[in-house]
Amino acid sequence: MTYAFKNLEDLLNPESIAVIGASDNPLKIGGRPIDYMKSLGYQGKIFPVNPSRDEIQGLKAYPSVSAIGQLIDLAIIAAPAKLVEGMVADGLAAGVKSFVIFSSGYGEYSDEGAVAQARLQKMCDDGGALLLGPNCLGAINIKNRMVASFTTAMEQNKLIEGGFGFVSQSGALGAYWLDMVLQRGIGVSSWVATGNEAGITVSDAIYHLAHDPDTKVIGCYIEDIKDGAAFREAALVAAAAGKPILLIKAGRSQSGAAAAASHTGALAGEDVRYQALFDQTGIVRVNSLSEMTSSARLMLMQPRAAGRNVGVVSVSGGAGVLLADELDEAGFSVPAFDPETRGRVDAVLPTFVSANNPLDVTGGVAGDSSMFGKVLTALGSAPDHDSFIICIGLLASISKDLSDSLVAAFSKAGKQVIVVWVGAPQQVVNDLESHGLPVFPDIPEAVRAMEIVYKVTEGQAKAKILANKDWPLVLPTPETCMPRSEVMAQRFISDNCGLRFPKHVLIQSAAEAGAAFAQLTAPLVVKLQSPDMLHKSENGGVKLGIRTEDELAQEAQRMLDIGKSGKLRLDGILVQEMAPIAQELIVGFKRDEVFGPLILIGRGGVEVELRPDRVLAYLPLSADEIYALLQGLETSSLFEGYRGGPQGDFRKLSKDLSALGDAFVADSTVEEIEINPLALSKSGQFIALDALSLHRS
Repeated sequence: MTYAFKNLEDLLNPESIAVIGASDNPLKIGGRPIDYMKSLGYQGKIFPVNPSRDEIQGLKAYPSVSAIGQLIDLAIIAAPAKLVEGMVADGLAAGVKSFVIFSSGYGEYSDEGAVAQARLQKMCDDGGALLLGPNCLGAINIKNRMVASFTTAMEQNKLIEGGFGFVSQSGALGAYWLDMVLQRGIGVSSWVATGNEAGITVSDAIYHLAHDPDTKVIGCYIEDIKDGAAFREAALVAAAAGKPILLIKAGRSQSGAAAAASHTGALAGEDVRYQALFDQTGIVRVNSLSEMTSSARLMLMQPRAAGRNVGVVSVSGGAGVLLADELDEAGFSVPAFDPETRGRVDAVLPTFVSANNPLDVTGGVAGDSSMFGKVLTALGSAPDHDSFIICIGLLASISKDLSDSLVAAFSKAGKQVIVVWVGAPQQVVNDLESHGLPVFPDIPEAVRAMEIVYKVTEGQAKAKILANKDWPLVLPTPETCMPRSEVMAQRFISDNCGLRFPKHVLIQSAAEAGAAFAQLTAPLVVKLQSPDMLHKSENGGVKLGIRTEDELAQEAQRMLDIGKSGKLRLDGILVQEMAPIAQELIVGFKRDEVFGPLILIGRGGVEVELRPDRVLAYLPLSADEIYALLQGLETSSLFEGYRGGPQGDFRKLSKDLSALGDAFVADSTVEEIEINPLALSKSGQFIALDALSLHRS
């Protein structure tokens, strides 16, 4: 472990709790935690602190924490911000080990509030105390009935102990999650809303849940991560522990990308950089709390599917077709049953029904419910199928018979089994789920849960490989980066990998055009070289198809005039042989200020930002890992001999890019490198036609 994560034991497993700003009214912020813990049966000691009361909610009240006269593991502060620093100081003097601060008006509100928040953080750091918040909804540990929160999600819901843990940067989203999960009957382990994160961060909470024996699945909501190294490490620790992270990330838009200095900067917008990290660390992103809840329920109740082959049984032919369509679109297969399974099923079906997949047992079950059980028993654990979906609609009058048949056939099947029951009686849902068979009200929700769970399995397998990898430390982005000439970028690339550029000559005047022309083979391309002109083709800085010495001299002079009129810094005019091009890639290396060095690979050329086809990952990467990225491009087949076109050597290219990535990671003076286009020539060679590098000033 390279990051010093905070130990949350004193926060989540306290034996003594002081509630500062305590209220006798159980509906007020300072009254809710006391009321919740009393009614739930928290076994530790609760000390209300309020200088104007002698007793609060039947408990002796104290004027201050120091007046309690014994060590306090956790102090909950529910008071105006102007009083908080004094309360924290009093608590630290009395030996309080952790604080939850509900109070708002800090960094989320104003610059002055941010300064006050920094003081709170320093006070707790210097005093060796944990700090959750400020401006947070608090934390809950259901196992010990500790509720350091004023959330209203518990007003109408009973706490259910279980394996789903949650951490959120938003208190409101955290409350919505808690309400949804408890209403759905899913058990919870711990719940943490981090607020302004002056102390405990999302990363600290994920790390804790990864080690918590009561947590099996981790839900997460984030808006922004400031310490990428800690977040990445916490995610990998969770993956290594076999605990999937289902995450909602706010902010998917690419606003601001157009202002980036390079194509790489534009394509590697904030959301894609986050997504690249999620992909590498086994985090599965979901789009809503309902998706998170549904997939977590499936994981907590059923084993993971070993593959994508699904057996479908329905009481409606139409429903079976809908299921097959949804499964196909989600990347699953609905293969035929093997001959032995087919024979068993045919033996119990009516003569007018065949044992196909999807298997339609027809509405005849309404008159003979026993047939349903016979089919399920005969189906058993078909060897060629990794999971089963059973689709039922209505049938309330025989619902108990159908439910019993499902339990008898599948409760111990050892394979993933999902029930879709439209209009199911609630008692049937309760009975099936008490036997570990999750029930979904409609087809899309069930298939989406299957898809997410399968992504979890694939993602964790990849993440476990990376868990012991030596990730480079994140380097802060300098305030000023200076572009260098293409020639200097070429030199760095050529010195560190096997990529090659077309033959070229750098000239400084039109008078040198003749000598340059004599050294090269036409047709030629002419490029203005200036650190002030990054996108040459958009500003008249590139001319293709030069075939004569006079043309070369004229174009060189024209570009020198552009530089002079624009008061550009000039490194010269690059004259380069043209290569016949079949396809184009863009390759970029960039130092992300949060998560570290990354590589971007995508379809290249001047239209690169119009229809992006790109993949990103964080460095270092082996040649095999980069090869997998190349294969992940939607247009990868265009570079591998599609319809008789030239076939590039992706294996050699992967080795070159891996070596260049290692050199980029090692040289902290290089902030960014871009090769655009990296062309596949008609002869099948990858050639770097244009390059850009940004360096620390």
